[in-house]
Amino acid sequence: MTGRRHTHVLFFGALLAALFTGCSTTYLLDDREAARKNISPAALHYFNDAFVQVRNQSIRKKDIDFKQLYQASLAQMGKAVSWQDTYPAIQYLLAGLNDHHSFFHPPAKEGSSLTSILSNKTGSIPFNARIDGGYGILELKSYNSVDHADQHRIADSLYTALKKMDDENIKGLIIDFRKMEGGSTVPFLTGFAPLINQDILLKYVDKKGHVSYITRYKNGIYTKSGHKTARLGYLSSFAPLKLSRKPIAIIMGHYTASAGEMILISFLGLPQVKTFGTPTYGVATGKSNIFLADSAFISLASSVTCDRKGRSYPGPISPDQYTDSSSVSEDQLMNDIRRWIR
Repeated sequence: MTGRRHTHVLFFGALLAALFTGCSTTYLLDDREAARKNISPAALHYFNDAFVQVRNQSIRKKDIDFKQLYQASLAQMGKAVSWQDTYPAIQYLLAGLNDHHSFFHPPAKEGSSLTSILSNKTGSIPFNARIDGGYGILELKSYNSVDHADQHRIADSLYTALKKMDDENIKGLIIDFRKMEGGSTVPFLTGFAPLINQDILLKYVDKKGHVSYITRYKNGIYTKSGHKTARLGYLSSFAPLKLSRKPIAIIMGHYTASAGEMILISFLGLPQVKTFGTPTYGVATGKSNIFLADSAFISLASSVTCDRKGRSYPGPISPDQYTDSSSVSEDQLMNDIRRWIR
């Protein structure tokens, strides 16, 4: 980065901080105070920019003493000179939110891209599908990608598996979320949309109470916020599924987290759905990506996920039927589920 561009980026960061801080964050250090602590202007402006954006967007804003957290985070910077010297302070800041979901990622190494950092290996299939004794079984696995073409491939593959089960006239469907620890919701919600067969799949509520929706229309799913609508994913072809009216059993557990919980929530409240297992991890929060001047980024928990009826899930989701693997074998669990489906 040239000196001129460096100056422009820092000025933008300082200006952004000034625009958003107002009188409520007058505790932010200025250059003179930072100099007394042997913190460079470059490091200060970089950290202040990150802090202000986290403070303004975090779902924990009303629960956190940000003045105290700011001062405690500064103590982690030492005599910071470069942007990189502030990374421990930013990580401390995010840990202090206590949302168990936000994280910091440094810039991609030379030759790497954000897509490669945030994505599974292209071509992988994040589920296993089979029919066993007239019952459809889907075992979901964690999948993360910002590659739209790969997300579309996954959505089509998932719907194709469901359509095959539908054509085989299975008795009911068992979806295992126990290995679904997070990642991307879009390909799964797109593939499952004809099965869920509802106009609204999910709702998100931010710290200001603003509501956004993920909705289904024909072969696609969309995000709606106010008057703005954007397509998130689509199926190449689709037909209604008879399976949407048959029993759907969902198995969940402690490792069901993040995107796994959000996808799970899209099924909750449907009359043909029953959940089994143990409570989920409890981080069904929507995320915002905050990109910093050197291309490092913060993935911040910025909204709470709600079901289509508006019920929020700020913590672990409890199953309809508690089934602990320490006391109930896998065979017993599957037999219980099959009896319920009948």
